[in-house]
Order: sequence, then C-alpha cells, then structure tokens
Amino acid sequence: MAPVIFATDLSKSFGKYCIIDSLSLQVEAGSIYGLVGLNGAGKTTLLRLLLGILQPDRGTIRVMGRTPWHHDRNFYRQCGVVLESDGFWGNLTAAENCAIYASVKGVSPRELADYLAATWKDNALFTGNKKVKHFSRGERMQCALCRAFIGQASVYFLDEPAVALDLHAYDHFKDLVRNARQRGAALIISSHQLDTIDELCDRVGILRDGTLTEIDRSSRNAGVSWYIDTEDSPTVNDVLVRAGGTSVRFEGGWHFSIDDAATNIPAIIGSLVALGCAVREVRREEHDFGSAIRMLYAGRPRREAQ
Repeated sequence: MAPVIFATDLSKSFGKYCIIDSLSLQVEAGSIYGLVGLNGAGKTTLLRLLLGILQPDRGTIRVMGRTPWHHDRNFYRQCGVVLESDGFWGNLTAAENCAIYASVKGVSPRELADYLAATWKDNALFTGNKKVKHFSRGERMQCALCRAFIGQASVYFLDEPAVALDLHAYDHFKDLVRNARQRGAALIISSHQLDTIDELCDRVGILRDGTLTEIDRSSRNAGVSWYIDTEDSPTVNDVLVRAGGTSVRFEGGWHFSIDDAATNIPAIIGSLVALGCAVREVRREEHDFGSAIRMLYAGRPRREAQ
C-alpha cells in the first residue's frame, strides 16, 4: 500500500537561504509522525509544502496520491490542519466559525451538529455566545483543533497543536489524535513539546539543516549512550568515530552512542589502552526522549547560512 504522505528529493529556498534540502519523507495510514527541530529549522515550511501552500523548488510530493500544489478542492476536504495563523473570524462565535469551515469541507449542518455533540459536548466554547476575538490563546487552539477534526479527514498536519492547552484540553487533544489514527488516518505533529511527541508518535524525525534524521523508536539503544573518562584529544575522537560512534562529543569526558556495544565498547577500550590513553571510567548512560534528541543536536554542528 502506498504511503499517504510521500516526499522525495524535496528542496525549498528563500533567497540565499536553503530551508529544505533534498528531504525525503513517508507516512503511512494509521501512523503518527512527530516532527521536531529548533526555531527556524523549517518545520512549518515543510508542512506548508505538503499542503500545497508553498511550491517546492525541486522534488516530488504526493499526499493521498495527489500533488498538493494542484490545489484540488477534494484534496483539502480530506485534510485536517492546524497552522500558526488560525484564520478565524473574530466577530463570530466558535460554532459559527466551525459552520463556515464545515460547509467548505462538504460537511452538512446535521453532521457538524452530531460531531460537536459527540466530541465537544462538555465544552462551553461551542455552545455559548462568546466571540472568538475574546478567547484566550488556549481557547483559540481548542477551536483550531475542533475545526481540524471536522469531517474525519484522511490526513492531518498539526503545527504546535498543544500550545497553551490546559490539562483537560490536552487530554482531549490526545484522544482526538488517537481516534484518528485508529480509524486509519495519517498524522504529522510538529511540536517543541517533546512529551507530546514522545507520547503520541510512532516515528520521529529531527529537522535540521533542511534534512530529516529519523529516530529509531524501536531500538533498544535509542535512549542509551556511553561515557568514557579519558584524555581530550583528537586521537580519542578518531578511535570512537572509527569504531562506529555517533554524536561524539567531549564534556568532561567522552559521550557517544554506538551499536553493538557488547562488541564495540571492549574494542574501543583496547584501542585506547594500546595508544597509551589512561581510561579511568566507562559507563552506560540512560536518557529520556528529550535527552536523546539533545544528544543528536550536540553531535552535529549546525550549518551556517549560505
């Protein structure tokens, strides 16, 4: 079965700044892809490319078998979207805003009423007369989520969807996402909130320098690194890299990740001792999800703008 979201050799620049550089991505039906990266890394740009809001300079994009840049009405009816600009009419209520978007998506007033009653029945935002312009940031985000999940879309692009949500609203958001996955939708969630990504996503990609580095969530070593207390020298760095070490850095000692530690760690120690390096301590370090991501950033120098 073809992936719901498919991109290959995707590139986008703004002037002299290359934001997306030969990027490839696949997201299958019934899966949630987490997208993380520093401010300005290009996460929102990537989502806008996948939605057809921006045209790529190079590469191929297929979402549900369609080319987003063709701006097919039926394509957008199958998308659920949360972006930075919510696009609400401030002088209308949440329910009135949702009615407009539902009609555009081909959802009847009866279907919308059933959806609101079933999914948002305990939320006064959709039954009261308070206008959206008077909503807090968290209330506007709830409205954006409500709109995104109108009509049971096949694919979702959610950019920072948990920002400013209180505990109750956040739990509701997670239920919406999990229910969408259960019925076979494909979702991309872009967020700085690593707990959200860790809790919900099947796969996670780190966007940096225009490319994606995917984290293997199933690997038993995904959250593990190693520490060796020995001298700070290029010789030690070379030994670690030649042995297959990644994210190698010196911070009071050498920190790195490596596959097949049972074989490679003894070999590294043997090489260091043979070179006359004093090995004072070797230990395995456990990391939570956020720490694992920070390690990947620390091990890769950031490219300067061209």
